[in-house]
Amino acid sequence: LLGQGRSSKPYCYARDGDGRRTKFPYKLYSKAPSVTTIAEETSPISMGKNTNTNVHYSINLWANMIDDYARHCNMDEVILMGNSLGSLVALSAATGDFIKTPNNVDRENMFGYLAGNHLGERSRVKGVCLFNCAVGLNSMNVLKNPNFSAVQRNVLQWIFGILNNLIFDNELLLKFALNDVVTKDLLRDALKSLYTYNPEQVDEDLVDSFYYPAKFGGDGAVEAIRQIYTNDAGLSPMELTAKYPEILDKKLPLHLIWGDSDVVTPINGDVGQFYCDRVANNRGGKGMTTIDVVSAGHLLFDDNPSDTNSALLRWINKRVL
Repeated sequence: LLGQGRSSKPYCYARDGDGRRTKFPYKLYSKAPSVTTIAEETSPISMGKNTNTNVHYSINLWANMIDDYARHCNMDEVILMGNSLGSLVALSAATGDFIKTPNNVDRENMFGYLAGNHLGERSRVKGVCLFNCAVGLNSMNVLKNPNFSAVQRNVLQWIFGILNNLIFDNELLLKFALNDVVTKDLLRDALKSLYTYNPEQVDEDLVDSFYYPAKFGGDGAVEAIRQIYTNDAGLSPMELTAKYPEILDKKLPLHLIWGDSDVVTPINGDVGQFYCDRVANNRGGKGMTTIDVVSAGHLLFDDNPSDTNSALLRWINKRVL
């Protein structure tokens, strides 16, 4: 599970196939006794705990890390699940899009451990589930909306440029904001705005997981935030689908679970409407993409764990296992 916030702060337990106790993120669990869940953090604030500012953050960086981890642990039959921008990481890992090849090397000869390749190396991904899928690493990908006129696109590009120059590329301002503006109360209110039905789930542990890296992450916290908002946004879900139709349309079961009250990545936004259209009109012709909408905000695992888990398990049992 690739996600943000409490999605990588496991606090539920179940028994795996060997009888060992395994932590499960949020209140996410599986009734299948042989299934193990592993959580990976992609929150920009938590990345600030690493004060190494030489890292260039990107969707493909995390996808490469996930692929390396799966290879190291000799994983097989993997279900990738991503929350928000973690959804893009899951798609990149599942398709092998993160692979960079020299100009003189045929990309089909290169492959990721999880994705396999076109020369017989099989994919180890059994399915992909996306929770409130984001448009990219940051909002710059909204500029790719084909419905925008040239004027609209230029205006938005100008606005993003101003924001980047005045705020996100302004190291002194970011340091001031983290040191003198950010408080626990401010973070608590911001987090509660992401919960539509159960804001009481925002406890001190969750607030602290954002507060302390922001306050004590040093240059690493500032640099992580700067990069997340200014680095290349990567390929959007729409671009990845167009680039890898054989995988995302015909081979991999792909499931979307969306909170109906999500204000960060709303279902009536570009990505949500793209996937709703694909499901409603069976784009790709294989019926491989499905969607569930639950009563929840952006952090649907915490906001409505019962319905979220039920939707996930139905898909796993029907489409994957």
